[in-house]
Amino acid sequence: MGLFISALLLLFGASIPSLPIASEPMYLSASGIRAERALPGADALPPTKTDILSLGPQISAHSAIVVDASSGAVLFDKQSYERRPIASITKLMTALVFLERAPDLTNRVLMTDEDEREGGNQHIRPGESATLRSYLRASLVGSANNATVVLSRSTDLTSEEFVARMNEKAREFGMRDTVFIEPTGLSPENTSTARDLVRFLDAASHNETIREISGTYRMSIVVYPTGAVRYVDNTNHLIGSIISIIAGKTGYLDESLYNLASAVSLSNNREIYVIVLGAESDEDRVQDTKDLAVWAESTYAWE
Repeated sequence: MGLFISALLLLFGASIPSLPIASEPMYLSASGIRAERALPGADALPPTKTDILSLGPQISAHSAIVVDASSGAVLFDKQSYERRPIASITKLMTALVFLERAPDLTNRVLMTDEDEREGGNQHIRPGESATLRSYLRASLVGSANNATVVLSRSTDLTSEEFVARMNEKAREFGMRDTVFIEPTGLSPENTSTARDLVRFLDAASHNETIREISGTYRMSIVVYPTGAVRYVDNTNHLIGSIISIIAGKTGYLDESLYNLASAVSLSNNREIYVIVLGAESDEDRVQDTKDLAVWAESTYAWE
């Protein structure tokens, strides 16, 4: 009997669908399709896949994932376990560590020459001061590297302790394939996976300050001693489009290509997380995210 079963498996094995190996518990979705939860503790009912033959849109990103925020169900997956440089998506973790120190966001801090970093827009320059709230806006909305350094420096932690705390929080979120080397995302050694970033984005999007700032198209900052008002436009060009972005962050390095992590509100008031890593251009990461969000809403039904 054992030989007979083995022969059947050899004969028909190619037609037997393989299931993804995952650390989170598997379950059957309402449509009977094998699925998995990407978020720990999520217990809501998963959406029903109404078009079970639809595999999703063709995207340029090297890896991507779409997850239902309430149930944690994975709705789309493309090489989501592939570890890649995440670039300025790193700044969301910097913001989380900075905010957990309970800073007074009205405090003014002077930017110094030592805070300067290459890349990114310089909304605040050495010799100028601004409130910590302005630095946070410049970091999350404008992706300013020097402002991000000021945020980490303004805490009671040394630079080494700050990065260590970033990695500790990653472990707390269950991000087993994530490593942070520095707070801005300039290092290609800041690496993660699309699947890990879902947990990260879930935590960031539930932080009211990050949610308010990162989901806004344009924000103002005031710099001193002149008191000049400057405006910072969001690097996430999906904001203000037909897709409703709640929170998120862009990222780009030559090594990472174009990344985008987005918490998206659907027209049915449901939320999904869309991560795309390694898209070929800014336009591609925007289009990939838009296509995945539209596809998820049209392919799944929520109770």
